[in-house]
Amino acid sequence: MDPYWIKAWGQPYFAVNVQGNIVVKPNNELPEGDLYELVQSLVERGIEAPILIRFDDIIQDRYQHIQKAFKAAIKDFNYQNSYRFAYPIKVNPQFHLIDLIEKIGHKEHIGLEVGSKPELIAVLTIKTTEDALLLCNGYKDIHYIELALLARKLGRRSIIIIEQFYELQLVLEIAEKLNIKAEIGFRMKLSTKGSGRWATSGGDHAKFGLGTDEIVTCLEILKKHDKCSWLKLLHFHIGSQITSIESIKKALDEAARMYAELAFTCPSLCFFDAGGGLGIDYDGSKTTSDSSMNYSVAEYARDVVSAISEACQKQNIAHPILITESGRALVAHHSVLITEVLDVSPMLEPVEVLESPPSKHDILVQLHALYQILTPENCQEVLHDALELKEKILDTFIHFQLNVYERAYAEKIYRYLIAKICKLAKELSYIPEDIEQLDRTLFDTYFCNFSVFQSLPDSWAIQQIFPIAPIHRLNEPATRRAILVDLSCDSDGKIDSFVGRKNNRHLLPLHPLNNSPYYLGIFLVGAYQEIMGGLHNLFGDTNAVHVRLDADGKWKIQQVVEGDSIEEVLGYVQFNPKQLIMDLRKLIEESLRAGRLTNEESAKLQRRFKESLESYTYLIV
Repeated sequence: MDPYWIKAWGQPYFAVNVQGNIVVKPNNELPEGDLYELVQSLVERGIEAPILIRFDDIIQDRYQHIQKAFKAAIKDFNYQNSYRFAYPIKVNPQFHLIDLIEKIGHKEHIGLEVGSKPELIAVLTIKTTEDALLLCNGYKDIHYIELALLARKLGRRSIIIIEQFYELQLVLEIAEKLNIKAEIGFRMKLSTKGSGRWATSGGDHAKFGLGTDEIVTCLEILKKHDKCSWLKLLHFHIGSQITSIESIKKALDEAARMYAELAFTCPSLCFFDAGGGLGIDYDGSKTTSDSSMNYSVAEYARDVVSAISEACQKQNIAHPILITESGRALVAHHSVLITEVLDVSPMLEPVEVLESPPSKHDILVQLHALYQILTPENCQEVLHDALELKEKILDTFIHFQLNVYERAYAEKIYRYLIAKICKLAKELSYIPEDIEQLDRTLFDTYFCNFSVFQSLPDSWAIQQIFPIAPIHRLNEPATRRAILVDLSCDSDGKIDSFVGRKNNRHLLPLHPLNNSPYYLGIFLVGAYQEIMGGLHNLFGDTNAVHVRLDADGKWKIQQVVEGDSIEEVLGYVQFNPKQLIMDLRKLIEESLRAGRLTNEESAKLQRRFKESLESYTYLIV
């Protein structure tokens, strides 16, 4: 029994051991490591939940997995060139992660893709091989283009990708002014659309890219300036998390045909960049649902290689170096967010004996009687009567025909009735639809120490499904059904959609709290979630740790990145912590003179205020 479908979405990195704990197996060579034991060790060191754990070994395995898939496809199709990976900084721009990725792919000349001037500045000084590409995408002004061109003087092989028509003239003018020979690429605007949530990233109305007429005009401009040799790369992108291989095939056919035409005209063209889009199977269903994909990395690689190979053969031109920017596929698996359950608001369970009504009011007497006569056979009829009475409760209260104590009793008995109806209906061979719908309203609310807006923005914004499971006690029955809510004072700060076998579930099976900490893991959060997080309620970045496994299955802490303090987060919104302390002292002096505070209370207030400024933004359990 696997109520969290760990075998579906967790392969090959996550599983459950005989102790009922989730274990991490970063690759085939290393043993498995106990995630619960790791969390306990971190907490003992003073690293409190929520904790973002980054498994460096998984990054390395994902990189090698993608590399092997392309190498195998190149061999199978007798492709006469090589493959390179380019990491798009926007997916997760944490310094320690980028540094790790560059080291892992250094020998294969791994490239970096930037989509803005800040991203370019961030990675400009990273030491790479001379042949490693620095792909410059996004909107560009004069300063961005100057920096990208001057990077070539630092030994960086920057390729400026023309995404808007005006950019080409800017590049020509600035390159001439700086006396630097540029290398450029064209980003084509595909007519083909992708699939999934980001399908509109492609198609005729896509935000970025050159239309066919613009590409032809750009070619004419290059010819006019005798700069055709500058054109090195053709790039396209049909969106993130492409769910269907058919969409990828169609896009590849269109882009490969365009490459063959351009390369025939400009023999300098030598890179075919298929962009990102390689999906992640978040729910383990292997379907075209928004949180899945109906293909493998190996199939994706074969389709990329075969499409461009066939196009080049028909045009009788050389095979280009292949590039993909599969950032999500590289980093999503490597991060797990650990949160601790702080409290539970349980649903009402049916009781054997109801307390007597506080009065003889007709609504109260009827509800009490319905509870007594309820059986599996009459549960639908009782439900209809109860719903009618529920409508009367509020109306009679508003018109002063029901006092607050009577209303409280009526609403409590109604909830008991619903719970008992759902329980008894399970004995029926067929559960009526209206009762089946009621079952969704009966759940516990588990309060967790994290912020959806900071750590899982896609869960809130686009209803992205992330696998969630307790990291321990998995050898015990999970007898409660729950939704998760965070610390924010916002009704959207909750998670009520979870991985299911066929469709998403609205409730998550969980264990009753006991006297020990109860930890939940939110998995596959390595892509986009950290950089897109918001400061709602001023909850900041979580504690983060980079870990590796040694050959004996022991955890090695590589790096600890402390989460934001309250002082740091206040600075983000232009509060001056030093000024706050000074203002507090003035208020304390006024309160002391007014007799509202004692000297002892003032000292305690100042001490606690300073301690809080320096503390974690999340609750200290």
